Order: sequence, then structure tokens, then C-alpha cells
Amino acid sequence: MPVYFLGEDENGCSPIKIGVAKNIEKRTRNLQTGNPSTLRLLGWIEAAEDFKLEGDLKRRFDATRVRGEWFAIEPADILPLLMQAGRDGFVAKNADAFQIVGYDRDAIPEYLGVWDWADLEIDECCPFCGCLCGMHFQDASQMYHCISCDALTDFPS
Repeated sequence: MPVYFLGEDENGCSPIKIGVAKNIEKRTRNLQTGNPSTLRLLGWIEAAEDFKLEGDLKRRFDATRVRGEWFAIEPADILPLLMQAGRDGFVAKNADAFQIVGYDRDAIPEYLGVWDWADLEIDECCPFCGCLCGMHFQDASQMYHCISCDALTDFPS
């Protein structure tokens, strides 16, 4: 089961809840019922030893515990954990991942991306599945490939 991270959106996605669930979407709906702030899925880690990982994370952030499984941490605190998990770490996807939000000084398009709360480059994270395995450039196809969901993209405008 995945270990998930939910944040209260109105407060900069903090505090963050760390938990385990078979169905993160259903768990989020259940938690939302009793929470006046909009909950936002930030990411998750697929783990064979899910309860061990959850316990380790809760002990790591124990000094910041505000209530139950909620911790006074920010998304920037969990991004390294998701990235360290590699192909087992995921960030929540943004529906408009390929929306161009501007151009850098070399006229290279900058995309909205799948991680509007995180500081990542577009090729570090798959815009289709959110995997932090990195998008790998294939010379033969001249496209980027995700090793998690097998998607191909050239990051179109």
C-alpha cells in the first residue's frame, strides 16, 4: 500500500498528514468530510514495507507533530523523500501539466508541470503518472520515456 502525504491547501499545504491507504482517493474523501480546509494530495511512496515506512516517517517528524498523524511540515520537507524513493516516489499530477507558463531567456518554454508546489525540472517527473524516476531521453524516437508508466512525450506546447 502507498504511504501518502496530504496537505491543507489553504495553509500552503501545511500541516501535512502522513498515512497509509489502499485507496488514497477514498481516504482523502473520508478525511475531507471532517476537515474545513481543502485537502490536497501532494504525493505518495509505493512501499513493500508500508507500515514500517510510515512509522519511520512519523518518528522522523515527531517533533513537529500537531495532532494525530498531522505534522507542521511543508511540501519542501517531503519532496526529498519522494525523490529519494525514485521510481517508487510520486508527486500528485496537475491536469494542465503541459500548459506553457512562460519562456526562459533562451526562449525555451516553461511548463506548469505536475508539481506546482515543488521545484523540479520537467524531465525529473513524469507528467502522466507523477513518478520521480526521471524522464529518459531516447535518441531513436527523439522523445522522453517514463520507466514507470511507459509513456512517451516530447513535452509539446
